[in-house]
Amino acid sequence: MKVQAPETREAPPTTSGTGLTPTRPLSTTAYLTAAAVLTVLAATLCYQLATMLVDAPGTRILLGAALPVAALGWPLSLAYRRSHRSRQDWQAGRYVEARRAAAHSRNAAISSLGISGCLAIMAVLALMVFTNDGAVQKTFFNGEYMARSFIDILRALWINIQIALGAQVLAMVFGLVLAIGRQLPGRGFRPVRALSIAYIDVFRGIPSVVLIYLVCYGLPLTEVPFLSGGSLVVYAIVALAMTYSAYNAELYRAGIESINPGQSSAALSMGLTQTDVQRFVILPQMARNIAAPMLSTFIGLQKDTALVIVVGIIDAFSQAKIYSANNFNLSAVTAVCIVFVLITIPQTRFVDYLLARTGARKTGA
Repeated sequence: MKVQAPETREAPPTTSGTGLTPTRPLSTTAYLTAAAVLTVLAATLCYQLATMLVDAPGTRILLGAALPVAALGWPLSLAYRRSHRSRQDWQAGRYVEARRAAAHSRNAAISSLGISGCLAIMAVLALMVFTNDGAVQKTFFNGEYMARSFIDILRALWINIQIALGAQVLAMVFGLVLAIGRQLPGRGFRPVRALSIAYIDVFRGIPSVVLIYLVCYGLPLTEVPFLSGGSLVVYAIVALAMTYSAYNAELYRAGIESINPGQSSAALSMGLTQTDVQRFVILPQMARNIAAPMLSTFIGLQKDTALVIVVGIIDAFSQAKIYSANNFNLSAVTAVCIVFVLITIPQTRFVDYLLARTGARKTGA
């Protein structure tokens, strides 16, 4: 009987002179598989969208197949080439180059995932808009109705701007008073602290739309000479200021508490009064620390000005609603959304800039 010799396996490569087996690079199979699947899905969605929107076969193939495949195929093919290069370098004993190629393969696969995912989401949204003979597009994005209502919406937007600016000024001033009242030390100021805390807790809990309704409709009913003779715009400013002063008070308090107490002690030891310490030491630093969060709160206040529709003020949203009711189309309301987005995006980017600058100042960069 013939006895077969046992199979022998080739020993893994070892580093020269040490006898240690190097660790293989991290596998890129999962990244490559996911990237390939998502690329195929995104290309399919793009072709379906092109089929829906374009009638010419040549243009349909160009926009729905050729361009997506070219845009999505480059990072995916690069990922596969880098993965193959990593395996070749490993077999040749070039371990550092193999790990570097594997890392490049993962990065290219992740880039492919990001591009394909973004394109797939955009294609799905576009399919939702243009499906059913463009029913969604005709209802929400009708260019004719949007252009027809845009001028009147911009004119009515001035009411929103007035309310936002007036309410923000009042909220900043009254919020600072509340924050200082909450920070007053000593037993004698305990009632002031309790009253400030009670106001902040109550008005942070009341919805803005409810407070607008109560102030704008309630104050005229009181028939008090000083309180009942104002306009609805003034009442709306007061109502929003009452709400946002509570939020601003908490921002002020957080900014004050973020300052090292040793600075106050050092200023008092130099002969400054408590008022001077607040004016020259605490408040300037607090203002710098809360500039970005305060602007974020102001952005929220701008959006809440649309709530004045409940009391009949003709603002941008009210004007758009009139157009929508007359035309049985919501494109005018979409135009309002676009206007508010265009207003808030620059402010949001400015908030990001302030946050980045504050972070760089704290780290000393």
